[in-house]
Amino acid sequence: MGNSDETRMIDDEAVGIDAAVWEETADELLADGPYDPKLGKEMSRDAVRVSTGRMTEAEFHEKYHDAVLEEFGVDDRPIDTGDADE
Repeated sequence: MGNSDETRMIDDEAVGIDAAVWEETADELLADGPYDPKLGKEMSRDAVRVSTGRMTEAEFHEKYHDAVLEEFGVDDRPIDTGDADE
């Protein structure tokens, strides 16, 4: 899937987000940072999918666990395991 397909998916999934503006803004924000901008954009696209219910938090966590460990050396992201102990 090419970038334009991914961009359209964001536009289709997140009402109110102009795909071209999102892409440009993401590039600007991530370009000067010390971390992998491609990973940041991929994670942000899937975060939209989580927010719209097209991906679960557990799926998101599983998909990015290894990449987060590699990039940051630790994966302390909280995840809802479904336990209702609270």
